[in-house]
Amino acid sequence: MTTEATLSVQDLSVGYTSAGSHRLALDRVNLEIGEQEILGVVGESGCGKSTLSTAIMGLLPPNGRILGGRIELRGRGDLTELSDEAMRGVRGSEIAVIFQDPSTSLNPRMPVGAQLTQVLGAHPGKHGSARDNREQVISGLTEVGIPNPQRALGRYPHELSGGMRQRVMIAMALLLDPKLIIADEATSALDLTLEAQILELLLRVRDNHGTSLLFISHDLGVVSQFCDRVAVLYAGRVIEETTATAVLAQPAHPYTQALNAAVPTPATRGRRLATVDGRMPDVEQPLAACGFAPRCLHATELCTSAAPELHPTDGGTARCFALAPENAEIWPDPPSVEDWRTADTDTGQGSETPPEKAPLMLAEDVAVHFGGSRSRFVPATRRRAPVRAVDGVSLTLRRGTVVGIVGESGSGKTTLGEVFVKLLDPTHGAMTFDQTDTTRLSTAATRRFRRRVQMIFQNPYSSLSPRVRIGEQVTEPYRIHRIEPENRRTTAQLLAAVNLPASLARAYPAQLSGGQARRVGIARALACEPDLVVADEPTSGLDQSAAASTINLLADLRTNRGLTVVLISHSLPQVIAVADEICVMYFGQIVERGTVDDLITRPAHPYTKALLDLVPDPEPGARLRRRRLLVAGEVPSPDAPPQGCRFHPRCSFARDLCRTTAPVPTPLDEPNGAGHLSACHFAHDMAAGTLEPATN
Repeated sequence: MTTEATLSVQDLSVGYTSAGSHRLALDRVNLEIGEQEILGVVGESGCGKSTLSTAIMGLLPPNGRILGGRIELRGRGDLTELSDEAMRGVRGSEIAVIFQDPSTSLNPRMPVGAQLTQVLGAHPGKHGSARDNREQVISGLTEVGIPNPQRALGRYPHELSGGMRQRVMIAMALLLDPKLIIADEATSALDLTLEAQILELLLRVRDNHGTSLLFISHDLGVVSQFCDRVAVLYAGRVIEETTATAVLAQPAHPYTQALNAAVPTPATRGRRLATVDGRMPDVEQPLAACGFAPRCLHATELCTSAAPELHPTDGGTARCFALAPENAEIWPDPPSVEDWRTADTDTGQGSETPPEKAPLMLAEDVAVHFGGSRSRFVPATRRRAPVRAVDGVSLTLRRGTVVGIVGESGSGKTTLGEVFVKLLDPTHGAMTFDQTDTTRLSTAATRRFRRRVQMIFQNPYSSLSPRVRIGEQVTEPYRIHRIEPENRRTTAQLLAAVNLPASLARAYPAQLSGGQARRVGIARALACEPDLVVADEPTSGLDQSAAASTINLLADLRTNRGLTVVLISHSLPQVIAVADEICVMYFGQIVERGTVDDLITRPAHPYTKALLDLVPDPEPGARLRRRRLLVAGEVPSPDAPPQGCRFHPRCSFARDLCRTTAPVPTPLDEPNGAGHLSACHFAHDMAAGTLEPATN
């Protein structure tokens, strides 16, 4: 790696104007990315990460403008001085971007091949003959690991999995061999295995193409394993810049330390996760004080009267008065991560054997199949196989417990959750809630059932009406279920139950942060005091502090109210932090089930072991070394399940038996075998750690 900078951002300030008000999104930001270097940018929602990327690309919205500073790209000079026509030549060919959600970035009405060819057509100097363009597109898809790229050219985005769509976005970014790629939250919505595969792909891109990367994320663990250096943004300012190793091992700024403490790891199990109280300030003018002071544990009068400068640290620089040598008397002990770890460590979780509790809901051999040709009038050769979203799940939900359901995208987690709340009826199998068969409920009985069973949906903004104030939305269940006024709680009480101020009642969803919108969804779900809540990816897309706050809230509801919670997530670390029992799903089936201790100390299925190998390790650098143990490939197509064990095409332990015979759940806890179950032919050897990888 050379020291010549691919991109240099100097004193960049960006502001937005709306309805007569002004907001300063970036305040004198300085960053530099070297050749073949990966710079990570982290921070909470609203810190300015996405504004930085759109400013570099020249894609600020009409109400945003650059107030000062320079953005210099090697060979192009200051991008802020280029005309719109000149910037169109830079985008794609010299700077490319990978957006967070490929579903909204790809045109749903165009085949993948046409969209990639369109990129070439936008740059006349890169455009060749139709045959040359086709070969270049196929080469790009092959490089990013798209199977059968010739066939993929004619497929539409909805026909590809989430991982394949993200690979198409990376191929599009690479097509013109740019100097710099901006990855804006490119892995935030992906499960652990897919996230690791995309990160490995980006590393190969850097090594093979000599490309520099600006990697924007809210996940401190990801940037620590993937990036060379890390810049931490807060309220539009860079408050710390350090090496990727030091950001976990020796974070210097209290804000970075707080984000670090909020990351769930096996060491934090049974403890409340650290959170940062308050919210990021709306900055109208350059800060004349420390922007983090109102939320900082170490703030003094000095922090509120002057703005700190950058001070050297072991890994780089940080903007904090406590790090200045002349302030050693004020802060004799430098801030540390442990300062943010709460003393109230009991979350009610973490016992090796949870106390036996009465069953609330029973699922027996539940299956949900979509589509397929069942008519006898359709020839056998033309019948389509159904999509087996859930395929034979048996599970007991006990009162007052948190049951985590984890697995990759497409494993059937959300579909199973929708069956629990009766948004879907099973194709076959039995569902019993409080000794009542939910598949045979009348309309009136279904209404009564839904008063007792609620769901927290994955996307909080799409589940809230954008035109209705928050106060009306959280009390809406009272009107739907015709709850008597004397049995209703006030809006302020509902919001207070999820630690939100009563003042938010007059706000609209668009005025809320991601974490606040999640809490509004939880408040609405709790209005009728249900017995069971299904939380579908309640922390997806949230920054570390907001995610930790949501996990703590679910733990409090279980402990204080006896609420039964089904926590659906692709983040095994967050499930470990709060759950009593974990079910690991793969391809529509539960492949392992047991207590948290069971799965952590003796995983009995190769898939569970692979997921655990991706859990962030408290030792800096350990997670990076363990990435070699990843699960290869993606979940197979749900309409074509593999013969035998469904995991065997991706399993490094697979034998001939696995390829021909489907395993049945095996009890690990003799003699009763009621707790720890694993659907693996070699479950006992796997749990004992004596099973060796297959050699064939």
